[in-house]
Amino acid sequence: MMSTLNQNNANHASEMQQTRQMIKRLILKEFQMYQKQFAAYVIGLLIGLTLIGMAKTWAFYAGGMILLVLLICVGGFAIQSSLLNERREHTLSFMMSLPLTPMTFFWSKVLANLVLYLVPFTIVLAGTAFLVLFTPLPDGILIWSFLIYGFLATNFFISLAAALVLESEGWNIFVQIAVSTFVGPFMVFIGTIDAIGKKIQSNEIVLSREALGIFALELTIMVLALVFARRVYRRKDSFL
Repeated sequence: MMSTLNQNNANHASEMQQTRQMIKRLILKEFQMYQKQFAAYVIGLLIGLTLIGMAKTWAFYAGGMILLVLLICVGGFAIQSSLLNERREHTLSFMMSLPLTPMTFFWSKVLANLVLYLVPFTIVLAGTAFLVLFTPLPDGILIWSFLIYGFLATNFFISLAAALVLESEGWNIFVQIAVSTFVGPFMVFIGTIDAIGKKIQSNEIVLSREALGIFALELTIMVLALVFARRVYRRKDSFL
């Protein structure tokens, strides 16, 4: 009986190892297929950061607009390429031939999209922090900027969750456009909060309770979006 239990544990460990290897291969496949496009996005983001670093009014607004547009586009491109195109082009025969379960496929898509999005996203976060700390830009703008980036990341998680559970491409496009329309109002909203807006032009970084609350809300929505997508996806009978 002990040997049977050990054998079962060994088989389970082997299956888990194979699953992890399969997920890694699928993530690598996604990255290799679209690495040139994402390299172009990264170059564009670096151009935006460079303009902001010039510390001139016109360059700041131009660079900021480039960052906003490209961060929205890179998330949409990742979702469109790895999920929606496979539905439209009916290229699931390759996936179905692999020894993986629908949930393994789910997590491979989630992790692949996170890698594709978070790499340029992290570059923007690090670049913004560097520019604020080591250029004439006011230090107080850092928290305001990070709140906006957090909102963009939240929009990406919502769009990703929608793409995983909604089969209609039209509804997926609607979700992506809908969440993007709230970027401008959100920027205005956090600017009207005294603990955030009045610190933008100051030379001190103030992480107020209001800012912490918004960060916590953004993170909560991201997690809930993935939890919701996982619960719905588990009920599916097929990969997509």
